[in-house]
Amino acid sequence: MSSAAAFHRKLIDIKPAVFESLSLEAGRRGISLKRHIENILEESCPRRKVGGTSGISRLIGSALPSGVDINSLDDDRIQYLLSK
Repeated sequence: MSSAAAFHRKLIDIKPAVFESLSLEAGRRGISLKRHIENILEESCPRRKVGGTSGISRLIGSALPSGVDINSLDDDRIQYLLSK
């Protein structure tokens, strides 16, 4: 069942001319039509880039309510984490 979380299966409608064109291109590349369509979709999907900060840093920064001064917190560990 773990594959259900990793993949989404969808039925799609493709016009006959597009289907024929994709089929021919897949044949030229020596791959299945299904794999060729999957490759096209994966290549067209924008990649998310974090921009140099780790996911944890982004989460910690969002935990600090706006208008709260880090120095007013009593716990040194929390001050340190939230200052990053």
